[in-house]
Amino acid sequence: MRKLVSISVALFVVAGVMTAVPASAATISNGVKCTKLNQTTTVSGRKYKCAKNPMITNAKMTWLSNDCLIAANNFVKARRDSTAISTKYAEQIPVIDLGIANETANKAEIQLKLDESNLRLEAAKVKLAAAKGDAEKKILATAVSSWTSAVRAYTSKMNSIISSIRNLESAKTVALSQPARLATGITSSKETAQLICTKGL
Repeated sequence: MRKLVSISVALFVVAGVMTAVPASAATISNGVKCTKLNQTTTVSGRKYKCAKNPMITNAKMTWLSNDCLIAANNFVKARRDSTAISTKYAEQIPVIDLGIANETANKAEIQLKLDESNLRLEAAKVKLAAAKGDAEKKILATAVSSWTSAVRAYTSKMNSIISSIRNLESAKTVALSQPARLATGITSSKETAQLICTKGL
């Protein structure tokens, strides 16, 4: 009878040990309550830490896998950085608009000078073609040369202004669209983190 009792107790103890370890391991997964902050453990080769989910306001301490914590912290950092970046782009837009307005005004001014130079050049060419004396031809040839140089200079300036306006408009497009792109990236980052941090994983 004593042997039977001893065997029964032994079997009970063994059974308890055999079920205790898996049960303990099974309770450690994402979202399961824990009590000791920063405590770590490994279950089936996966590392867990007792921590507060940075994605949740007023989060309680739970077991979170290392992958979950990395993804969650990356999301939080990306969201914080996105806000700062979006603010900087928003601040750039008025500056860019001012630059476009100034360059547009310069373009109009240079266009007037270019148009006048072209008229003067054509007039000088007509006079040169009708000139008879060498002295007059020399003076008019110099005028043609001067107005030709002026037209080239103003044309070059116009091209530079047009290029500048194009670059400013491109920068404005980026500044206006970047917040939406960042928001899309943040949403994707959040979804990834939520997936990795799924309760029970």
